[in-house]
Amino acid sequence: MPRPHRTAGVRRWLPRLLRLLALTLALAGTLPATHAYAAPSESPPQLWLPTPPGEPWKIIQGYACGTHNSWDRYSLDLASAGGRTSGAPVRAAADGTIFVWVPKSGTLILDHGGGFYTMYTHMASAAYTDRGRILARGSVIGTVGDRGSPGTPHLHFTAFRADGSWASNRRSVPLSFAEGYDLPDIGGCNQHGGQQLVAGGGPLLGADGIAFKASVEPGRWYNHDLTIEFGGTGTAAGFSVAWESEPGGEAPMVSGQPLGAAQLAEAGEGLHTLFVRGWDLSGGQSVSSFGPIGFDITPPSVEPMPEPIRIGADQPAVISWEPATDNGSGVAGYRIYIGADPQGTDEWFVPGPEVELPPLQAGTYLLRLQPRDYAGNEGEWTTVASLVVE
Repeated sequence: MPRPHRTAGVRRWLPRLLRLLALTLALAGTLPATHAYAAPSESPPQLWLPTPPGEPWKIIQGYACGTHNSWDRYSLDLASAGGRTSGAPVRAAADGTIFVWVPKSGTLILDHGGGFYTMYTHMASAAYTDRGRILARGSVIGTVGDRGSPGTPHLHFTAFRADGSWASNRRSVPLSFAEGYDLPDIGGCNQHGGQQLVAGGGPLLGADGIAFKASVEPGRWYNHDLTIEFGGTGTAAGFSVAWESEPGGEAPMVSGQPLGAAQLAEAGEGLHTLFVRGWDLSGGQSVSSFGPIGFDITPPSVEPMPEPIRIGADQPAVISWEPATDNGSGVAGYRIYIGADPQGTDEWFVPGPEVELPPLQAGTYLLRLQPRDYAGNEGEWTTVASLVVE
């Protein structure tokens, strides 16, 4: 597949030269995107199945067979075992940033830091394509299709290691998933072919005690409403629910129903924990909790600066601005536009409230920012300062 155009790490002088060209183009309103690298890690992230939660999906082609016979030998072709395949949502298997989107084959690659990547191929569409965009584990990144493999819609999934900023010398790795599936190299052709995999938890009815089911992960922030289901032997005779604290034990709020659900939006914006008190068939009580889960639907904002930013001409400079404010999940970074257009926008992204500029010719530029938070909310584009180069 084509390598993405990336500048970092080629030569010491080359990034500055290319950034200078980028800012020259910005005066015409076309500043190329800059990749936001994920922080390196000592070990690869825990992967979760990229398929819809709760649905069985079948491995229709396993390791080391058919088209899985090169660097991507440890790949899986996945199709729904009973529901729809074409158009089904594809989810990020771990936290990461977009590395590249290749429309011809419907391939999206996510960078998880430390030279570790995941690849999702034959997608009909991608939810996001801008390089450097931060994506949380479980985010919908596209839909299943048959691009590059017409006639049989399926998801081709690979995790691999690679070297350098161009992700060269790619080496796929055997897969294991947080749902409890370990798929080692066992030798032979079509390894693990025919096995069914289910993303997320199992059925709640009959689960021991009080179990929870949700397409979310505790400790994360979300910008849309979510359903948290619960049930099991511990709620066979009824249950009570409350946010932030244990509900009272006088009598169940709901009797005779072993299964229940709560909506995150009911708790309002903030970081919340759901508590469920259950009554089993013998009258015994138990309490379980799920969370914390963040709910944040308010975009971050950034304020204009009172004075222009002044830097010297024809020399590199680092400029900074007042950090954006966010009432919940926190600021993840900023898209940046530098140029002459008072309505200019761009995909250039930095994680903090500063950026290194290459040498600029004398003149006046506009610094425009769009803040983004960890829940995925994007603020308004704002002209925060004039950039005077003299």
